[in-house]
Amino acid sequence: MHQVCYYAIPRQESGDPSVRDLSVDDIDPFLCTHIVVAFAAIVKNEIIPQDEKDTQVYKEVIALKKKNPKLKVLLSLGGSSPNPGYSDLVRDPVAISLFSSKAREFLLSYGFDGLDLDWEFPAWPVLRSDYRERRWFTQLVRQLDYDFKLMSPTPLLLSIAVAAPKTIIDVSYEVDQLAEFVDFVSLMSYDYHIFWAYLPFTGYNSPLAKRRTEKCYFATLNIQWSADYWLRKGMPKEKLVIGVPTYGRSWKLIRGSWCSVGSPAIGEGISRGTLSYPEAYFFVQEGAKYFFDEESRVPYAVRGRDWVSYDDAKSIKEKTQWIKDSGFAGVMTWNLNCDDWAGVCSGKKFELHNIIKDILFESEPVESTD
Repeated sequence: MHQVCYYAIPRQESGDPSVRDLSVDDIDPFLCTHIVVAFAAIVKNEIIPQDEKDTQVYKEVIALKKKNPKLKVLLSLGGSSPNPGYSDLVRDPVAISLFSSKAREFLLSYGFDGLDLDWEFPAWPVLRSDYRERRWFTQLVRQLDYDFKLMSPTPLLLSIAVAAPKTIIDVSYEVDQLAEFVDFVSLMSYDYHIFWAYLPFTGYNSPLAKRRTEKCYFATLNIQWSADYWLRKGMPKEKLVIGVPTYGRSWKLIRGSWCSVGSPAIGEGISRGTLSYPEAYFFVQEGAKYFFDEESRVPYAVRGRDWVSYDDAKSIKEKTQWIKDSGFAGVMTWNLNCDDWAGVCSGKKFELHNIIKDILFESEPVESTD
């Protein structure tokens, strides 16, 4: 089983509210099977650290392998579409070949175990992207697999982080072909619902299952549907790692009395629309009313006009158990930073990640000989 954990390098200027302060010294090297360092960039067809200080972070994370030799550390290349780094690279086969060999040398020079491609997303959005990026992305993955497995003195891992909504999957990926060249795929099964001006209603960030009242497209916005769709498109179950978030999403309700799932909202709620697990935990401890959806198997909380969807110990247990029982490759988390890494909630550091670890790797019961 894989326990793939993203570590987002903290940056004061980061526009992503899920990137919270977490030093490498506070990371338990035995917590995950794979740590994915996020993010580096593609600039002029080469891997470039986003900040000159990032190389020191690379070394610190890789040094965790001295304590846990079984740990694998990957570097993730991020990019939202339209992304000039990925988009410019994939349209040129010669550039792909040069990038692939340089990427191999870059990873080996630092001691990384592999590369993660987090392009969000090839050929998407449709009206602003080239539809051929779908095919070109497959060519990039094929070339990297060749250089990482056949041309490298030490074989390197190759993973990709992929979308969960059907609309993006169908446009962005040649799933059956990608399956031949990747070691594993991390399904980003979260952000199913966030505040949009054109869809101003509350919803669950990462529901395990659909609610009975959800129909048509809305019935597909859950982990179980997305995972099954990736299987139907051709991704082997043993390569599909299912994502769960350690962060939550918030909305500002129009009226506090209208507070069920699907209630109208006027904008993002507390913490700029994104909360870490400890922030959601203390939101409830400080008086928010807690609910647990028996159909979608996730909680939400309401206080005044603030509405929060998040994951807690109960929902993480149920998701992880479902993933394990279903025979998937494991669990991916975005991210280590948003978990209770200091142990301020239950007293146990990295509470959510430890729940995942305990379920994925619990020992099989020994039969009595009496």
